[in-house]
Amino acid sequence: MLLQRPEHTNNKEMAVPGSTTVIDSPAPPPLASRGKIMMMAIVAGAVITNLYCTQPILPLIATDLGVDATTVDLVAAAGLLGFSGGLALLLPLGDRFDRRKLVLVQIALAIVFGIAAAVAPGIWALVAAAFGLGAVSCVPQQLVPFAAAMSLPSQRGRNVGTVVSGIMIGILAGRTVAGAIGAAYGWRAVYGFEAAFMVPVGIAAASLLPRGVPSTNLSYGRLLASLWPLARDNRPIRESMIIQALLWACFNAFWVNLAALLANGPWHLGSAWAGAFGIIGAAGALAASLGGNATDRIGFRKVIGASIGIVTLSYVLLSGAATSPTLLIVGVIVLDVGVQSGLVSNQTRAFAVDPKAQGRINSLYMTATFFGGAVGATVSGWLLTRFGWNGIVVFGIVLGVLASAIHWFGAPRAAANEVQANPD
Repeated sequence: MLLQRPEHTNNKEMAVPGSTTVIDSPAPPPLASRGKIMMMAIVAGAVITNLYCTQPILPLIATDLGVDATTVDLVAAAGLLGFSGGLALLLPLGDRFDRRKLVLVQIALAIVFGIAAAVAPGIWALVAAAFGLGAVSCVPQQLVPFAAAMSLPSQRGRNVGTVVSGIMIGILAGRTVAGAIGAAYGWRAVYGFEAAFMVPVGIAAASLLPRGVPSTNLSYGRLLASLWPLARDNRPIRESMIIQALLWACFNAFWVNLAALLANGPWHLGSAWAGAFGIIGAAGALAASLGGNATDRIGFRKVIGASIGIVTLSYVLLSGAATSPTLLIVGVIVLDVGVQSGLVSNQTRAFAVDPKAQGRINSLYMTATFFGGAVGATVSGWLLTRFGWNGIVVFGIVLGVLASAIHWFGAPRAAANEVQANPD
């Protein structure tokens, strides 16, 4: 069921004109019912499993293809690299072309790359297939701006949060299901299952999504060139990018070092236990939806501020994680709630700047987020080696304080006059 869009809308923040060329009065997509938003979340979660199904089956791949751990890790790295490339190069196309067609083409290519991975004769063919599969798996981030465009301003945060929740559940389910299938039938069956799974997912997307209307007539080159002016001229976009990059650095700093903490702590637990901790990530899926609802009710600035405080608090709790399993578990939940709430509220704030540049805004935002995560993973590894777990804790708290300073003191004086959307 599609709803009619009223002629008047309110933005949560005054838009600053960007350097874009827009088509005169493009017709917006119809508003989506709650059921359609839920289906979009399911499609987003299903597609993201293509990226995360590789991680639990790497040992199986290494054994079967006769390669060492360092080489097989290139399969996972290629998928993430492809995903990052898709975020930077494919998401902006949603402003120039029919986003529905882009989604369907990417799902079709995911089937092709999934089959290629399943029948790969060697490690390098598999690496190439994993790269392609990762690149086209950015479909969920095509759907997030789609959900934003198909929502009333007063419901945008909730709907974006719902789709992000679907993505988080897909990440968790992808790892779990892939591990089970791999253990029972081998790693090739995992990729075969993913390829087959994309067929009903593509059918659902084809029936679910309305035909998209381009919001700009810029060429692809000029579309990419417009990314820099869009970030330069719009402070809300810049702040959302930087703050979420810092929060994602906090997130990765913990998760990439969890296995080392469990192995070297008083419990001497293996990597399987580190994977089991991912189940707690379900709290993040709930937090994304709740964060979206809170953004609609009280505005994104308050939710962003609260998210930063929650993430900082989580690292205070995690300071005792090396000796207390209770503080470790509570700290994980608090960290996940803060990061995912911040992800939705920052994303909603950025989207409100320019409804005609949703694809490019999301490209900027998600690329910055993943870059921050990469920095967090790299720096935290060095800190763990030099200073132990306390180095990770101090790093997380410093990042939280820096994000708080940018949010509360770096905003222009005019922030107090931001226009907040009123619930309908």
